[in-house]
Amino acid sequence: MRKIVLLAASMVATLAMCVGVSAADSVPSDVNLNNFKLSWSDEFDGTSLNDAYWTPQIGNGIEYGNRGWGNNEKEYYKAENVSVSNGTMKIKAQTEKTTANGTTYNWTSARITGTGKVNIGLGYVEAKIKIPSSKGIWPAFWMLGTNGKTWPACGEIDIMEAFNTRSDIQSTIHYPKWNGADQYVYTNRNISNKTEWHTYGCYRDGSICAFYIDGKLLTSYGTWTNKFVRITDFAETYSTADLTTGNYAGQRSVLNDDYYLLFNVACGGNLAQGNPPTNSDWSATMEVDYVRYYVPKTAEELEQDKKNEVNKKDDAKNTTIVTAPARAKIKTLKNVKKRKMQIKLAKISGAKGYQIRYCDNKKFQGYSVKNIKKTTVTIKKLDKKETYWVKARAYKVVNGSKKYGAWSKVKKVKIKK
Repeated sequence: MRKIVLLAASMVATLAMCVGVSAADSVPSDVNLNNFKLSWSDEFDGTSLNDAYWTPQIGNGIEYGNRGWGNNEKEYYKAENVSVSNGTMKIKAQTEKTTANGTTYNWTSARITGTGKVNIGLGYVEAKIKIPSSKGIWPAFWMLGTNGKTWPACGEIDIMEAFNTRSDIQSTIHYPKWNGADQYVYTNRNISNKTEWHTYGCYRDGSICAFYIDGKLLTSYGTWTNKFVRITDFAETYSTADLTTGNYAGQRSVLNDDYYLLFNVACGGNLAQGNPPTNSDWSATMEVDYVRYYVPKTAEELEQDKKNEVNKKDDAKNTTIVTAPARAKIKTLKNVKKRKMQIKLAKISGAKGYQIRYCDNKKFQGYSVKNIKKTTVTIKKLDKKETYWVKARAYKVVNGSKKYGAWSKVKKVKIKK
């Protein structure tokens, strides 16, 4: 069983530094992953779900004392509906009649959870997902708290929720009100191509919770100690509510706890706005390329990164880049007396010498080679009445090795003399 250690409170300042802001500043518009280090990931490179990380949940929630999973979902979750192949994890919702606990369900799907296996603390978690679009479905990538309390006291962070054929993506936080009831805040962003690959991420640093699509800020909520700020991405309007009194007061600290991950595709339910089709060939598949959890680098690691960058620049300054010489050019090629041919090349700047290849067939099968320092050479003892094809290239010498330029155009000459 693999667990991720919760970041200590003393590292909150380091988290803020990792995104280039102080704790009092606004939320970063994007996450600089160069300032984080990978703590855990599942790249889905195998042929089955990694049971060290995930557990498929079975049923409709009745088995957990929560029929319809608390959302009036209409599917029956099965382990067979999740698969791993070709580098991605796939959750398939489909029309399939299943009877369990005296109830018949028209659809099956899958829901996997990392509870008890992988904990996600402060930092940044991200998944690359291709979302299906179909009537009556509700795909999600989300987290529940690990404090052992029942919902909503455990806390919930919905990183990505999509609904039927709508173009918007929703992100939501849930925490208990002063009276223990659910308090939630959500935001939406329209994306015109949600069925294509996108990354969906959540950043937490102990005072801020922010959501990202393709690395760009969707919205943020913070700070838990005073009030939240809801930012709608398009209108850029702000509404604030005092969280210290009335119905908004609650146990917001649960939003800084450890969480575990979930992926699922619900059929029907409160937010699906209807049920999927019942025709036998209907299906909808959510595909996940990877899920990764990053923690901030320490101040020492960030300082070492700076030193490494300086060293790279110094190395680049001290490194001489040697380019290949220019393409050679045969200026003249002619037959001279006594079965000879004379080759004159154009002089190439920086060239140490030249290589000549010549052959009695244009495919250069069984060719001969002549290396020269000057641009003119005479080759002797050729066959009379034979045609010779010739090409040349220039070279430089780098650390004792020759670095060649491109071959010249091929020319030919017939030996008549």
